[in-house]
Amino acid sequence: MALFTRNSKRVEAERVAETKAAFDELGRLSLEGVIPIADVKWREHVKVAGRVKALRIQPWAEQIASLELTLADDTGGITVVFMGRRTLGGVKLGTHLVVDGMASESHGLLTILNPAYQLLPRQVALPY
Repeated sequence: MALFTRNSKRVEAERVAETKAAFDELGRLSLEGVIPIADVKWREHVKVAGRVKALRIQPWAEQIASLELTLADDTGGITVVFMGRRTLGGVKLGTHLVVDGMASESHGLLTILNPAYQLLPRQVALPY
């Protein structure tokens, strides 16, 4: 019986190590080129990562709803707008997200409109 237990623990430890290595590789690939939100400049193509701190559905123009979210890292926050969307699958408060797009200004705030985005699992550590 002890052999089975010892073998099970070894197999479980190997599985945990493989899973951690897979998440580390995903983080390395996904976060390549990410800059701190505090370094984002207007009219630049940027790639930032952070945690969703706020979500709201806001009219953008006549009869066009948009999903606005605040993405924050340890250096600051930025508004991300998805035009014509009321929801994004998998995106809720606390979600780790990488967005890639053009930084602009909207209502006096630094904003990224309709970016490409990628959800990250919580096991992937954010760089900033």
